[in-house]
Amino acid sequence: MNNPSYSTTEIGEIRLMQRSSAYWRVTLDLPALNIFGPKNVPQLNEIITALETDEHVKVVAFDSAVEGFFLTHYDFLARPEDTTGLPPGPTGLQPLPDMLVRLSRAPVVSIASIRGRATVVGSELALACDMRFASHTSSKIHRPRVGSGFNPVSDEQENL
Repeated sequence: MNNPSYSTTEIGEIRLMQRSSAYWRVTLDLPALNIFGPKNVPQLNEIITALETDEHVKVVAFDSAVEGFFLTHYDFLARPEDTTGLPPGPTGLQPLPDMLVRLSRAPVVSIASIRGRATVVGSELALACDMRFASHTSSKIHRPRVGSGFNPVSDEQENL
């Protein structure tokens, strides 16, 4: 797949900004399409661990720096062993579901601020949060079912 707008070697990050001791903001900045992959697992895990252990934080909001994309699917171009080689998390689950379960149980109010597409990993992250706010004009939240040929959101459908 030769797509010049996306490369697994592009630098991306998940940034944590502590606006105050009680309010944190996590910004997903994984250009060009906010695709989550194995290199992002340690970044998100560190943030989730901090949310679980910092007694001062009360609210965390997740947003995106990539226009049109909250967070999309898992990185299918990454080497499979980069994902399968990651150890299970504290819950015993594989790293991504482990972090999502831990976020859903964290002693903070978690908010997903969605502008753009939230597909697969993005919809899972949004569901793990306590609250979800989506732009009426620019957000689409869906989980395509490629194996069955079913895509619940098409470009012809209206935005949320």
